[in-house]
Amino acid sequence: MKINTDLVFFPGIPLKPGAHCMLRISKMTDYALVIMNRLAKSPVQQQRMEELAEATKLGLPTVRKLMRQLVAAGLVRSERGAKGGYQLARLPEMISIAQVVSAVEGPLAITECCDDDGGCELTDGCEVAYHMPTINELIAQILNTISLTDMVGMGAGVHHNVQTILSRLTERNAPPLV
Repeated sequence: MKINTDLVFFPGIPLKPGAHCMLRISKMTDYALVIMNRLAKSPVQQQRMEELAEATKLGLPTVRKLMRQLVAAGLVRSERGAKGGYQLARLPEMISIAQVVSAVEGPLAITECCDDDGGCELTDGCEVAYHMPTINELIAQILNTISLTDMVGMGAGVHHNVQTILSRLTERNAPPLV
């Protein structure tokens, strides 16, 4: 899926030809979202690891590693045996993109000054360090607003503009976008 960054993220500011996005999730997180999207399409059906690997075109070792992380985070449950497999631990509308990102990468921290260990050596006297946690929190809230149900709907051609998603940030117990 290609995102039109000119329209979605930076209205009025064209992306330079050949430019790359800067805020990027890791490949493993991307793959975890692919797996979770697959599980969300059939939330009550057990899916074997081999089936997930084949359906998502991911290597079995990658799927195995991610499933361990997703199970450990409580997003997926596993059942052993001939009829065993993996399925979502909760309804897809109760699992946010932020939870999947955190399961693979840990807490969201767009800069070192947002990281819990405070690893930035420039924080003292830095003019932007004060603002970065606010920006980090906004990104976290947006990712918390988008559920697996929303993501499955987006893949099915249901379009959600940025304004619709942002309006959900102020709503309590908002229903899924789909």
